[in-house]
Amino acid sequence: MDHKTFVSRLAERMGCPAEQAATLVDSLTGVLRTIGSELDSAALPGFGTFSTVKTDEQIVTDETTGARTLVPPAIRMSFAPSVVLRKKITR
Repeated sequence: MDHKTFVSRLAERMGCPAEQAATLVDSLTGVLRTIGSELDSAALPGFGTFSTVKTDEQIVTDETTGARTLVPPAIRMSFAPSVVLRKKITR
């Protein structure tokens, strides 16, 4: 599902204009970016926990050419659904 489809479906379910739903989605992603940049986590009761995982830089060697490449450090966001959400999804 792309961003426009997500926003339009969210607006339908909330009964609000698509612009308002887009603002809410942008606000949520902004908060998650801030949390990620601080290497923190956010728990939403009944929904799940967003947490950050940082991987350090590493040197990767190509087996065929022997060339070595430096892969920069990365921060990624992981999501663990709550028990309540898992039960609702599996019904």
